[in-house]
Amino acid sequence: MVMAFELENKNTATEFALHFQRGTWSELLKIPAPKERAFHDWADEHGKDYDTTSPTYFQALQYNIKCYLKCTSLTDLQNKREALLTILSKPEGFNLRVDALGRSYALRYVSSPDFNILNPREHRGFIYSAFTLVLENNFAPVGVDYYLADVNGLILSYPDKPIQFEQQKQLF
Repeated sequence: MVMAFELENKNTATEFALHFQRGTWSELLKIPAPKERAFHDWADEHGKDYDTTSPTYFQALQYNIKCYLKCTSLTDLQNKREALLTILSKPEGFNLRVDALGRSYALRYVSSPDFNILNPREHRGFIYSAFTLVLENNFAPVGVDYYLADVNGLILSYPDKPIQFEQQKQLF
């Protein structure tokens, strides 16, 4: 089964020849660290007295996503790299959809600390390059997939496909 990733509603494999290496799901499913709660450290009591009524808020998450590009020539590599940079450099950020996880991510580009051409010459007609994207998630509302089910928990389908809908939700 091919895992579908979409960058701004474009299939990453077909539009950009961009592929994600193993470990991407683990990176995207990291649990965020909470922001420090309000507390008072009384001098005459043990430990700290924490605020237990305010909601928990989270720090932004950074992901280190390992990727590679599959290109047919150096010109193709430059063009695909430029198309990717156009999306990554949007000031409002961009959307990464991961079908296998049933959700989207509202992300911002932070950096790309490395870029390596894996084979100095074309290998079987392709040039492969590997790099890491450092991306930030500030938990903006994103699309989440839901499947309709009956009271017995059976997924409803028509005719042979599950009935699915997407809802905007803030996820952590």
